[in-house]
Amino acid sequence: MKKVLITRDPVQAKKTAEKLKEAGFEPVVFPTIRFEPVDFPVEKVVNADIIIFSSQNAVRFLLEKVKPEDIKNKVIVATGEKTKKSLEKSGIQNVIIPESFTGKGVAQLLKKRTDLHGKKAVVIRPVEGIDTAVKELFPHFSIQAVPVYKTVINIPDNKEEVEKLLQKNEIFAVIFTSPSTFKNFTKIFENWRELLKNTKKAVIGSTTAKAVIQENIQPDVIPEKYTIEELIKALKQLI
Repeated sequence: MKKVLITRDPVQAKKTAEKLKEAGFEPVVFPTIRFEPVDFPVEKVVNADIIIFSSQNAVRFLLEKVKPEDIKNKVIVATGEKTKKSLEKSGIQNVIIPESFTGKGVAQLLKKRTDLHGKKAVVIRPVEGIDTAVKELFPHFSIQAVPVYKTVINIPDNKEEVEKLLQKNEIFAVIFTSPSTFKNFTKIFENWRELLKNTKKAVIGSTTAKAVIQENIQPDVIPEKYTIEELIKALKQLI
């Protein structure tokens, strides 16, 4: 059974590990990031006409301070299917999603909705987020980003064990789900280039791929659809 290293945050890593087991892999959980809430102006959210959620975490941290009933009558946009499901589980229905699960995809979706042009919109995202949707939608909308959480480095207890597994070429693939998961990996291991040399690099999203490629590392897997399920399917094809 081939081992796959998961670098995403502890909560999501657990879910990914379950999916990898179902696919016949042996998951090794190694979260290089964790999330912390930040203060944000609640009134900007409840006074907006359109609320764009960039991720499941955006949903989680916003709803720690804002009640679902306070936003259920807004136009709600989720960047992807998982984010939409998180909203629906919280009781928020009629969530719309773009064809492409990216900031540009959201912009293309809303630009077509001329009935919404000029409305107040907010993008719920992490502090480190990239304002693609904001730049693309201005000046068609009165839009701004509202960061609700931040990503911080996490050094797992199994660092030495994972380093040995990588040195012995016993890790088939490493999954990076965001630029932060990759960048923190490079901070945790000084010899990260050597450690990644003989393992497959699997990334989700063009932004993550760009962060990896900027370090002259070529990803082996970039699924067209930015989901863990599609990434795992692609990994199975490499066996």
